[in-house]
Amino acid sequence: MHGIVSLLDDEHYALVENIWVELEEKFGVRGAYVTPFPHLSYQVGAGYNVERVGDILQEMTQDLLPFRIRTAGLGIFTLNHPVLYIPIVRSPELSALHQRLWDAAAKDALGVVSYYQPEMWMPHITLAHGDIDRDRLAEIVRALSRSDFHWEATISNLSLIYDTGAKQGLLCRYNFGGEGGCR
Repeated sequence: MHGIVSLLDDEHYALVENIWVELEEKFGVRGAYVTPFPHLSYQVGAGYNVERVGDILQEMTQDLLPFRIRTAGLGIFTLNHPVLYIPIVRSPELSALHQRLWDAAAKDALGVVSYYQPEMWMPHITLAHGDIDRDRLAEIVRALSRSDFHWEATISNLSLIYDTGAKQGLLCRYNFGGEGGCR
């Protein structure tokens, strides 16, 4: 899946990467490495018109200023393979950016995942997905519950992540103020 995201600031990017390492070393969980960039997703789909979405991201970021998000605790999406995540408090500013992105990019996306629609969207930072054994989930949560996940992070970019089926990579990144580009 491809996605329009914001990469986390350097401090929180490193914190999430450290959690990924801990989860792999202690529990053999590597699912978060499927998308190897600590991020917040706004929209996810099977594909995008990259040229058009790149233009949208560049245009949108020109008038945006960095803003703060807050996180709160741990969450679990209950699926056949649970997803462990850090919930992001949904502020009016974050919701407005999400709605603006959704409205601008939806027509240039294929196979958009419905639970990213504005009325259903639950902003979060994924810690583990795809390979969490349900029997080990409680043990993983117990280990992580010793950590403080009440963070304040700065959002300062809009990016496009691509998926080849074998790996994911960063296709476009525009920092607020409009600098950046697509490869």
